[in-house]
Amino acid sequence: MTRTTKSLFFIFALGVSTCALSQPFQYQWRVADLARADADVIQIGTKRGKVIHTLYMDQLRLLYAVKIAIDEAAELETELIIVDGKVPNAFAEMGKRGEYIVGINFAMLDLLAMDARAAAALIGHETAHLKLAHGQQQENAAATSGILSVLGGAVLSGMGVPGGYALSSMTFAAIQSGYSRDNEREADYLGTIWAIEAGFEADGGARLHEALNSMPRASSTSFFSTHPTGPERVATLRALAARLSRVP
Repeated sequence: MTRTTKSLFFIFALGVSTCALSQPFQYQWRVADLARADADVIQIGTKRGKVIHTLYMDQLRLLYAVKIAIDEAAELETELIIVDGKVPNAFAEMGKRGEYIVGINFAMLDLLAMDARAAAALIGHETAHLKLAHGQQQENAAATSGILSVLGGAVLSGMGVPGGYALSSMTFAAIQSGYSRDNEREADYLGTIWAIEAGFEADGGARLHEALNSMPRASSTSFFSTHPTGPERVATLRALAARLSRVP
């Protein structure tokens, strides 16, 4: 049977300043909008019709379902967006209007495939950064030390996509500098708890980092720069999963 393909072409007015990002992105799409499309395959691209990436509806619906489940466990409403990017990355930040935003790029989508456990760990981890206000902590620390990057009015506004977001400068500072080791441990712990509460196995974080570690280093530099990983991180995540799985 031939799969139906529906093309959605969007372009965003302004990109992100490359001077402050290890991995800038120019385009964004709301998963809530994409997941409603009546198609099996979606081609997304520019207003002029240049295809940027192909997305599969089964994965989008899986991600959206995971996001809803994690939101409920976290008692926090987030907006899940897809952004462009050739090396795996994800982020969580607050928009100009106070929106809680979790972003996943194309390369991370390819890495996740249909692994619901890894997706739950990733979304849970990023949502924990929001819940625990880690971005604000990093912004305050950077401002105190005098190294906060000022990006002027860099904006990502959508044409044709409801709710296009203007991400705050805190977004870019956090992506650039990464979170502290304590922030990462806290996000791992809370994200894993939420994944379990949402009905997923606890080993998603370990599975995600094992997949990242299997990639050539040059292909995963962006994620490594903001989310430290390696065999030790995988072992820690495995131990965390085992410990939390035994909690009655």
